[in-house]
Amino acid sequence: MFIKSLQIANKDGVIRLIKFHAGLNLIVDETPVDEASTESTKTTGNNVGKTTVLMLVDFCLGADAKGIYTDPETKKGEYTLVKNFLIETEVLITLTLVEDLDDPLAKTIVIERNFLSRKKCIRRINGLQKTIEEFEETLTDVLVTGHYGNKPTFSQIISNNIRYKELSVTHTLRTLSSFTRDDEYETLHLFLLGCDFGKGALKQNLLASIRMETTFKNRLESKQTRTAYETSLALLISEINDLDLKKSTFYINPNFENDLNALDDIKYQLSTIGSKLSKLKLRKELIVEAVKDIESGKMEIDTNQLKDLYTEASNNIKNIQVKFESLLSFHNQMVEEKVKFISK
Repeated sequence: MFIKSLQIANKDGVIRLIKFHAGLNLIVDETPVDEASTESTKTTGNNVGKTTVLMLVDFCLGADAKGIYTDPETKKGEYTLVKNFLIETEVLITLTLVEDLDDPLAKTIVIERNFLSRKKCIRRINGLQKTIEEFEETLTDVLVTGHYGNKPTFSQIISNNIRYKELSVTHTLRTLSSFTRDDEYETLHLFLLGCDFGKGALKQNLLASIRMETTFKNRLESKQTRTAYETSLALLISEINDLDLKKSTFYINPNFENDLNALDDIKYQLSTIGSKLSKLKLRKELIVEAVKDIESGKMEIDTNQLKDLYTEASNNIKNIQVKFESLLSFHNQMVEEKVKFISK
């Protein structure tokens, strides 16, 4: 694929449209030279945007937007003026790729990205919005068909073609970050040379595992030597053997499991009986309390008052057949029967 054009636009319109052609493309300063100006005031042409163009191309191919407005030395300080312009004016970068610059009908890939976030973020390929993962996968499939998910990654592959950072400019082969390992460079260089290295990812994973185990080994040996660990292990094995010997001399009931199950059943029965006993005790206490209440009610009856009530009733109601003594006796008998019923 070839770069056909790079367009920088915002909500006010197109800011710059850079067209590319086959062969060498140069970015030059076309500012007219003022013959009357002194040497100290003449412009050098270093600020025409050569590095910025490369940054924007890299941005369209998946690089982080922060690299455009972040100080490359400190990696923390931001160029606020640039950042605000990119966000507030809604700058949109459009990169057009073609398979053949001389063929107007050649396959074309249009990549669009802006600097906004969330719902306003534009990350499109041929008009289709993509997530970060989908964006990288689609670019990889377009430029390196069938390579997505394998080593080297897409960003590592294009690092040899897009060079604007100090490390990639000064180095011929090692164009990645200073933390990149030799095995990663090996996989990248073999891929660029056209060699089939399908197990590059497997090798990197194995080497990563070896490094992890080596780090763990060094951490262990930093406290004690290997000889000390071996001595400790021998002592532990000897202690385990002694305990196994003692265990073998213990008498173990052959019916231990059956006896244990029987014991569990007995414990369950005891628990059930204890629960029933508690209920019966509570019931007994309630009955005794009820009997006491009934008997106390019998003792608290005022016979004189009851006699006056009977006399008054006799005067108002004629021909009462029951004598007072019989009525009192019947009442006491009913109380006794109630006590007997509750006490059963």
